[in-house]
Amino acid sequence: MFPSADQEQLNLAKADRPYDFSQLPQESCVVQIKEEHHSSQVEGNNNISAQLPDSTSSNLFESANRLFMDIIYYAGLLIVTTVLLYRGCRYIINIRFLYPSPLLETNSLTISNLNISDSNLVGIWDVYITFGHSMDNYAEVTYYNFLAGSIYYKQVSNIHARNNLLAKAKAMAFDVRQKEHSRVHLEFTNTGLEVGQPGLVHQVIKEINNDLENGVMNFSLEIAVQAEFEKWGKIWLGLDSNRIDRYCWDLTAGIDRVTGKGRLMDAMAVFCD
Repeated sequence: MFPSADQEQLNLAKADRPYDFSQLPQESCVVQIKEEHHSSQVEGNNNISAQLPDSTSSNLFESANRLFMDIIYYAGLLIVTTVLLYRGCRYIINIRFLYPSPLLETNSLTISNLNISDSNLVGIWDVYITFGHSMDNYAEVTYYNFLAGSIYYKQVSNIHARNNLLAKAKAMAFDVRQKEHSRVHLEFTNTGLEVGQPGLVHQVIKEINNDLENGVMNFSLEIAVQAEFEKWGKIWLGLDSNRIDRYCWDLTAGIDRVTGKGRLMDAMAVFCD
């Protein structure tokens, strides 16, 4: 039997909507859509944005601190290097500075107004000492500071000479130019040294009287000087700025007791005690 027209329409309808005619129970199909938590992500981004300025400030502080430490390090290194170079140059300049020993000639000392009694001694010793310039004309100018000068009875080799002070000279300063010498006048005076004062005892007065009777007197001369020099327009103190150079001579003079005058007969440079 052939299907009727109504049966064919029914079949076509089932083919178009098969589930409408299914005998099985149909369940509703629900698709769950997960919602993205935009609010949490936004809060996280806000937190990161809030932390960025603190992190940037910390990095800038560390960079500035490293830069400051580098500046301190290299500045200290530069200062130390400069000081070492300056001291090295100063040592090289100072070590080459030498000056000759002062020269005392036999015609460079006279005695006047020498008068002695049993308890008193008066006299004037005029001394001319020649000071030279630096060795090999190394310095432009040599500056001398004459600190002290003393004349003692007896000679340096005598252990009691330092106890027999006869006269002293005043301090003074002078300079010597290149290729020149300076003949400096030193006046040693004694305006009235009496027995009992430091440097003169009664026994010394007796010995000096005996020497004057013989017309010959032995005594010693000591001077103390410091020297500076000028180089390249600058004053240098030498290798040892605190050094004081002492020079001593044993002297023999002929004395005329009547006139109270005398002249140097012999001079010999000796080591100071």
